[in-house]
Amino acid sequence: IQDIPVKCQYIGYNNLSVGDFNFDGTLDFSVFKESFAGSNTSTIYFIRDANTTLYTESEFIGGNNLDFDYENKRIYEHTSCCAGNERYIHTYKIENYKMILIKETCLKFNREKQDYDEVNCEKN
Repeated sequence: IQDIPVKCQYIGYNNLSVGDFNFDGTLDFSVFKESFAGSNTSTIYFIRDANTTLYTESEFIGGNNLDFDYENKRIYEHTSCCAGNERYIHTYKIENYKMILIKETCLKFNREKQDYDEVNCEKN
């Protein structure tokens, strides 16, 4: 048995999730950490070492709104700001149990079109 102290908000049955978060074929678990402005949330991911069966807190950059694509072995981070007028999508791959940024998409709401336009991320 492993004792893992965690500082987080308790929100009931959705507080804990299980999945293969680093795509190594071994089930890991995550704990909801906290909510931020808008729909932004943070989760702590614990990765299981297949050799020792022990869990270690990952270095998944705070785990902000992460979606896991098991087929393509990619992680997508979705964040927003400015009352939802700006959205950011970051695509990561996993190397050595760390998230490596491979693509960044920035969107800004266009009031005339009532839809988002892709914009240069360096200007935001």
